[in-house]
Amino acid sequence: MDFDSILNLARQKTRKRLVIAGQNDPDAIAAVIKARDLGWVDPIAVGQSLEDLSGDMEVLYKDADIRTARMKSLDMAKRGDAELYLDTGPPDTGFFSNLLDRRRGIIRGGIMSYVSILDIPEKGRLTLLTDTLINAAPDLAKKIHMLENVIHVTDVLGIHEPKIAALAPLELVNPTISSTLDAAVLSKMSERGQLHKSVVEGPLGLDNSESALAAKHKGIDSPVPGNVDVYLFPDLESARHTTQFLVWLGKCRAGGILAGTTFPIIIRSPLEPVEAWMINLSLGLIL
Repeated sequence: MDFDSILNLARQKTRKRLVIAGQNDPDAIAAVIKARDLGWVDPIAVGQSLEDLSGDMEVLYKDADIRTARMKSLDMAKRGDAELYLDTGPPDTGFFSNLLDRRRGIIRGGIMSYVSILDIPEKGRLTLLTDTLINAAPDLAKKIHMLENVIHVTDVLGIHEPKIAALAPLELVNPTISSTLDAAVLSKMSERGQLHKSVVEGPLGLDNSESALAAKHKGIDSPVPGNVDVYLFPDLESARHTTQFLVWLGKCRAGGILAGTTFPIIIRSPLEPVEAWMINLSLGLIL
């Protein structure tokens, strides 16, 4: 599976109704119009900021500011008047406060998390990283929900038994470092079948996640090192720095999707290049 495969999967889906709100971002709008012309979506714009799009699509609530337009768009998707919601940005605190408001019923199950998806040429397959946008310092309970969210994404992508590296600063359990304890618990839960069909190994450092030989040198006997599908990071800071290095210095193609929501919500994370809009839209269509 690679990004071209994701685009092909999107082409096979039936046309869906897409509601959009946010700023008038030319790259986001270009992706929406391209998807419309390909027969993927029937777009509806909402709000004053998108009033200029009336020549390309229906525009509702033309007097609404961005905050109001977002709330109305989310309500449309929640009611079933649209099947997907795309927010053209910016993904600021006001945007996330709408999503995180429990009264709106947008979060499915535990928490919402962001899954960054990278197409790394050397691997020849997709690599997923989470959480790269929302949860700053997740505890064990949140990490369990983050795993549930990302396993849902991997299943849609055809990775039915993902190999997951639970990262920590070192590969030994240290009672004074909570990330090593969390990783060890997650690994044991996976071993006992408590985390769906997945293989979680941890704690692991990046070196013994990527290299089976390095793992064996550390006494780690597991199918995960050297074959990682998903990297579960201990905190947002390490996740963001790693993703930025891979995207901007490593020149890896990147996209992403919000996971744990009751309907697909499409955004472009600040970690991703503008070209990611089409990938992210495709991900929303297939989830």
